[in-house]
Amino acid sequence: MKIDFEDDFSTRILSRGYEYYKDGLVEDVLIKDNIITAKALGNDTYDVSVEVDNGIFIDGDCTCPYASEGNYCKHMVALLYYLENENLDEKNNYTTKEKEIRDSLRTINKIELDDFLVELLIEDRDVYDKFRLRFNKSFPSLTIEDYENKIYDAIANSAGRDGFIDYHESWDYTKNMHKITREVNSLVDNGDYVLAFEVAKAILESIPDTDIDDSNGSTGEVAESCIEIIERILESILYDENTLAKKILDYILRELKTECLSNYGIYLYPLLDYFVDKNIYFDEIEEGLLESLEKGKNKKYFWNAKYYVDILVNIYSKENDDEKIMKLLKEYSTDKSICLKLVEKYLKQGNTNNAITLLKNRLRETKDREYALKLADIYKDNNKKVEYKDILYQLLFEYDKYNIDIYKKIKHLYSNKDWLIEREKIISRILKEAKGSIYIIDILKIYIEEKKYDDMYNLLKDKDMSTIMRYEEYLLPKYNKELINIYVKSCKSFASKASNRSMYSELARDMLHIKKMKNSKDEYTKLLEEMREKSRNRPAMQDELSQVL
Repeated sequence: MKIDFEDDFSTRILSRGYEYYKDGLVEDVLIKDNIITAKALGNDTYDVSVEVDNGIFIDGDCTCPYASEGNYCKHMVALLYYLENENLDEKNNYTTKEKEIRDSLRTINKIELDDFLVELLIEDRDVYDKFRLRFNKSFPSLTIEDYENKIYDAIANSAGRDGFIDYHESWDYTKNMHKITREVNSLVDNGDYVLAFEVAKAILESIPDTDIDDSNGSTGEVAESCIEIIERILESILYDENTLAKKILDYILRELKTECLSNYGIYLYPLLDYFVDKNIYFDEIEEGLLESLEKGKNKKYFWNAKYYVDILVNIYSKENDDEKIMKLLKEYSTDKSICLKLVEKYLKQGNTNNAITLLKNRLRETKDREYALKLADIYKDNNKKVEYKDILYQLLFEYDKYNIDIYKKIKHLYSNKDWLIEREKIISRILKEAKGSIYIIDILKIYIEEKKYDDMYNLLKDKDMSTIMRYEEYLLPKYNKELINIYVKSCKSFASKASNRSMYSELARDMLHIKKMKNSKDEYTKLLEEMREKSRNRPAMQDELSQVL
């Protein structure tokens, strides 16, 4: 059964769901009308269902914690992959293969079956891991050393002989690491939070040292899985200050200072919000963030500053300490995000002049359009008509060149009579400054706004057919005949260069477009005859042209 569902799920959930399906963790599948139900196995067993109508995924439901928050989960994906890849028997209870196996198992002596299962579990590590995950409560707990060995083996088994994990092998890396994170999620389900945190931390710390081509985002996906585990732990234990919560906080703050996790550390920082929201450990968080901010001043580009400042502002807001907020925002206002927060703070306090001065200084330093746009909003809100007009012209010709929205704002400043004169000055200046074709789309938007279709035609008539076609609706009423001639000429030129089936197909599509145009019969007939004559020795081209007869 082919089902259209992959656009409804994130890449990460699809990947994890597919592995869940491949690990054989979907059982007891039942179909009733458009609703399919099943059991999703693991340490806990979840009831999962999906609604499928005419091969299209409609909706899904699951008893897992992730789905209970309104999300589409990996268990739904696993069931959907199951439906796509397995053939259900007539009763829709089991696949034909499953039914055959279950019937056979009933005939085997239990002792012999147990002996075979023990032998299989000893010989096959993957089967053992799946079995242990399914019946985790029946096995002794693993230690952090056991999991560290699993992590080492997962990395080693993914790499080539030289120890490097190339682009193609990186998928094996992700798959092997997700097997471990699935086990760790089971630890969380069982309330074994300390060990779960230690294993998630061990996986995170292994990533920077892993020699891998992760251009497909494989390491980031693994890091996100680890952060999700720590999030789940915090959600379970952060009802008060406790030893493990403090241990997790210390780990995050230590990463702020050391940056041992390289770029992967950024996944940890948002977890500080859990502590702030619970109003605990403010002093420790403040100290750690301020130290990291001070250290970051020496960096050429310190993009983490805005995240740290956001957290501190949240803390100071809870403490109603406006003085600390202002001092912090001023100190790090070279960052655009922080600068704009300071501007909003000034405006809220009624210090409009301070906001304007700050924005003007930053605009001179950076030429950043966002500062200019904010200035324009302030000038407009405060009825500073001259300043508002000046900044709009600066935006149009310097900071946000030829933007149609800015152009429209300027237009609203003039009467209809005065605008007819002013728009010609603006358009003339744009055409003079905008040499080449880089700004052609912006100029065309202005022509559309002003209904200057003659100027549009003159600008487009020497362009390629595909470009002109995007603006046909404005040109056809007056220039239908001219466009037919331009398109015919374009097809002839393209045909002389066409050398493969793909190009012949493109030529046929363009010719079909001409055929559908008003009053194009004569020109199209001549063009088709000429193309068929010139392609006598090109059967592939003849074949494509036959589609537009």
